[in-house]
Amino acid sequence: MKSSCLTALVVAVSLTLAPAGAARRASVGATPLRVLTEPGAGFGAVYSFILSARRSLDMTMYELEDPEAEHDLAMDAERGVDVRVLLDRAYSGKWANRQAAAELAGAGVHVEWAPPSVIVHQKTVVVDNAAALVMTANLTSRYYAGTADLLVEDRRAADVTAIVRAFDGDWAGDLAGSPYRVPVRGQVGDLIFSPGSEQGLLGLIASARSSLETSSEEMASAAVVSALEADARRGVDVEVLMTQDPSWTGALRRLVSAGAHVRLYPYSEKALYIHAKLILVDGRRAYVGSINYSTSSMVYNRELGVVTADPAVVGPVTHAFAQWWTAAPLTL
Repeated sequence: MKSSCLTALVVAVSLTLAPAGAARRASVGATPLRVLTEPGAGFGAVYSFILSARRSLDMTMYELEDPEAEHDLAMDAERGVDVRVLLDRAYSGKWANRQAAAELAGAGVHVEWAPPSVIVHQKTVVVDNAAALVMTANLTSRYYAGTADLLVEDRRAADVTAIVRAFDGDWAGDLAGSPYRVPVRGQVGDLIFSPGSEQGLLGLIASARSSLETSSEEMASAAVVSALEADARRGVDVEVLMTQDPSWTGALRRLVSAGAHVRLYPYSEKALYIHAKLILVDGRRAYVGSINYSTSSMVYNRELGVVTADPAVVGPVTHAFAQWWTAAPLTL
């Protein structure tokens, strides 16, 4: 991912931002599902969420380079919250997370490195086993201002229980060895985990009847490209939004030939970077999560996303996609 100085393009925010300081400890709300769209709003709601913990906080993070988030995790630990942070070390995380790991451990936070055999690309925070943030965003503050991302606050008991169960297993070592053997994988209620997410995402794409809007950082899965092609050829209005990258040009041209519409942002310090992993089906169902359109992401990595028809998610992410789509300067 690139750094960026973009400060414009503000999109709608459904999470209530709390003021700085001690007041940020207030809960961000009890609605079962809420959405934060980025960029523009800032990550104040994330910091509030971290500081709302009273008993426990579990974080799984691909990249953690946000001094304020790290400070808040340390504050939680200082006031007796059982804070556990699981960090990737299989890919860029092994460099990006070194400083945070050392500083958090020194502050009393329990820190574990995931095994180097599995990329842990998941980005979640769970407080008090009662609420979870499921994010497309890493907690890497230098990217916030110029990156399109989505964060879902999920307070549905079944979802939170599944996320905690997966975290407990991952923390205990379930990720070691073959990723195929992790107990929590694939579709679990309204959640979709990798390993095992490919069939769920392909099924969601194939379920479209009138429209499908999607954004992704990668377009490296032949199976996904074929599913999107099939949608377009049977008359579904397919819109694909990405940041320009020659690695995906061939796949995107195939989609255009099939009748799909593709819009792109240039890979530039001044352009919005499309990092959100989003699928919108018929304006009624949405997927939001960390899973990219690649075999690695769907089959091998540790990833997590939410699939829901709840208007509290579908409405805000539809609005965000429409704004990003309208502002995209390039077509293919």
